[in-house]
Amino acid sequence: MFKLFIWDLDNTLIASSPLLWGAFSWVAEKYGNKKMTPSEIVSLYGPPEDVVIERIVGKEKKDEALREFYRFYQEKHDELVGVFPLLLEIINYLRGHGVKQALFTSKGRKSAEITLQKLNIKDLFDLVVCGDEVARPKPYPDGVIKILETLLIKPEEALYLGDSPLDAEAAKSAGVRFALTLWDSLPREEEEEKEVEWVFHSPEELWEWVQKVYN
Repeated sequence: MFKLFIWDLDNTLIASSPLLWGAFSWVAEKYGNKKMTPSEIVSLYGPPEDVVIERIVGKEKKDEALREFYRFYQEKHDELVGVFPLLLEIINYLRGHGVKQALFTSKGRKSAEITLQKLNIKDLFDLVVCGDEVARPKPYPDGVIKILETLLIKPEEALYLGDSPLDAEAAKSAGVRFALTLWDSLPREEEEEKEVEWVFHSPEELWEWVQKVYN
């Protein structure tokens, strides 16, 4: 049994694709004069939003575009973001069994705090690490290693749950086992699913597994 669960935030713990795609699309069109598809936006994921936005609009327009991104993110959050209630139940269940909970997100601290406060979920976690608080973003393992070292957990005692190859690579590089969560992400190739030890297509599947392991 694992002593620590490390959760990704977007598309794993929360349903946030419409907000992220909307915010990045908005600044891309307004400041970069280009339209971007969800797939094009997802391909830029990994670094925190300030880095992504600079790649979209360039260095000169970055600061203004970033302010607009946060304004959109704040104003549209309640409308476009949802949390998966069963996942909160799973986290509380695991906490009741003495399993530590951590969150590692590519978001910068500013946008992460907006989400954590609006959804009232910050207190569920023993530690939250954001993309702008580590030297290297996903797929590098820096955030995972920081969590392990801070919470005094060995790599083999932790499970990382995330929806992307970036999450999987970060876990692998840190020596942590990985579970692929596919309930709120773009379709995956079948081969990708075969490369990981656990694949959960719904929170219900994860809940059933957790109850078997921690009964």
